[in-house]
Amino acid sequence: MAVSYRTGITILQFIYFVPAGALALLLCFRQGWKSAASSWRFIVTLALLRVAGDIAYFITLSHPTLGAYVTVMICDLMGLAPLTLTCVGLLGRVNEASKILPPRFFNLLSITSLVGLIVGVVGAILAVDDSTGASYSVNGEIQAALALFIAVFAMTLYCFILQCAATARSPARRSALGHETRILAAVGASIPFLLVRLVYAAIADYGSDPAFNFFGGNVTINLCMGVLVEIIVTTICLTAGFLVPPPADQVKQTCSRDASAEVPSA
Repeated sequence: MAVSYRTGITILQFIYFVPAGALALLLCFRQGWKSAASSWRFIVTLALLRVAGDIAYFITLSHPTLGAYVTVMICDLMGLAPLTLTCVGLLGRVNEASKILPPRFFNLLSITSLVGLIVGVVGAILAVDDSTGASYSVNGEIQAALALFIAVFAMTLYCFILQCAATARSPARRSALGHETRILAAVGASIPFLLVRLVYAAIADYGSDPAFNFFGGNVTINLCMGVLVEIIVTTICLTAGFLVPPPADQVKQTCSRDASAEVPSA
């Protein structure tokens, strides 16, 4: 049986995100679970979404049920949320050292992204054709979710520029950041690709070109502006995670636990 273009891309995505999810989970344990250190948990979420969507797609090839189509649809549409939350979380980690913005700023961005995720899931479920499951129409919920992600991206870009400008002006702040500058560089490298992914979603949700349809559109466009972009951003963030040590407070907590374990009981 010949493998179609779309199926080949799905296989590629599956092969990549299974180990990527495992590496991201390893980073969560290595870097710590505190919010400023565990941004890679969102990559775990993305990997789970992609793997679940791929499995559901394989199911549709032999058993095209409504539930399988809904799963594929939701998983395809939800890539923006974890990618955005990863960048927001990494910038929040840098801000822990630079103290340029109040922590509540990043909390607000995270909450907005989560709201967008929830609204998007609801919209995806409502958008799937109840009769066949093989088609969908963009509704207000999906467009509202994307609007939230656009707002979060704009604020993330603003935060990144602010962090870079403040760091460039102050050698002392740059020295205080230390290895965290690599995190800042990773976010900077990810932003252009995240913008491409956002443009792809915007054309699909707000435009009328069927080639940009997430579900049945041009497969090459989906590969270049969707799948490969997510793979690149994930690779950048994972690489940054293995290049920087855990935050100082996480190291102190680990050392304290080790010291306590070594103290003999009376």
